[in-house]
Amino acid sequence: MKICTACGAEYGDEVLFCQRDGTPLRPAGPTADLVGQVIADRYHITKKLGEGGMGQVYLAEHVKMGRRCAVKIMTPGMMSDPDAISRFNREAANASRISHPNVCAIYDFGETPEGLIYLAMEFIEGRSLTALLDEAGTLPLARAASILTQCADALQVAHDLGIVHRDLKPDNIMVVTARGRDTVKVVDFGIAKAVGSDSGEQKVTRTGFVVGTPEYMSPEQLAGDPVDGRSDIYSLGLVFYRMLTGGSPFPADSQQETMIKRLTDDPLPLAVARPDVRFPPELQRVMDRALARAPT
Repeated sequence: MKICTACGAEYGDEVLFCQRDGTPLRPAGPTADLVGQVIADRYHITKKLGEGGMGQVYLAEHVKMGRRCAVKIMTPGMMSDPDAISRFNREAANASRISHPNVCAIYDFGETPEGLIYLAMEFIEGRSLTALLDEAGTLPLARAASILTQCADALQVAHDLGIVHRDLKPDNIMVVTARGRDTVKVVDFGIAKAVGSDSGEQKVTRTGFVVGTPEYMSPEQLAGDPVDGRSDIYSLGLVFYRMLTGGSPFPADSQQETMIKRLTDDPLPLAVARPDVRFPPELQRVMDRALARAPT
């Protein structure tokens, strides 16, 4: 059962809008998610896709255009946190400036009259690089290089706009495979930062941790120093290494130890990590430059 919040009329679950005044209908009782509702008068929520630290992601269809999209809704408990709202809006503002085939497109964002903060984006019918690697372990050099190149193209467009992603990792790289070819979409500019804004330094959360994913952070991120596009290149180097070897260039028994090694040690050569594979000599030189401790 659904109800019109304007006039109180009740309808069946299959009806989207009030037949009297056109108001989007809401469930009459408590609901665990938003499936079946219309958000911002135009996005009909059809399925829940997942949930993360910032909120829930749903599959939706534009009620007039018929276009499918993914809609991210900020977790209600975070809506009273100014930092969380700022980060959510920053994701939308930054990503909406980037137009490139390898970047997830942002269609719309805002706040509904009911107080829901939402972000409508391109729906990507693919798999995360994390899922691919969990299944395959490693990728052939040619396939890994193709994914790397497309990620680099996406980052270059962002960097040209003065935007640093700051959280590049396999979870944020979507891969759509069709007719034997991979198309990459870089997603989640949730902690991206415009270079030169504020102090240019890393934002530290209330618990004292620098924002980002420690496993793929650059040394300057780990140290809380200012970052630029070279930090993303370092993270991309770690992702490439993971695709080729199945592991980290700084093997350790704990995440803390591998973070320390990134600040003090040289990366493990590809030939040592995968002695069963003959990598081109120039590839190691590229990897060494990408994973240099000091930005170059």
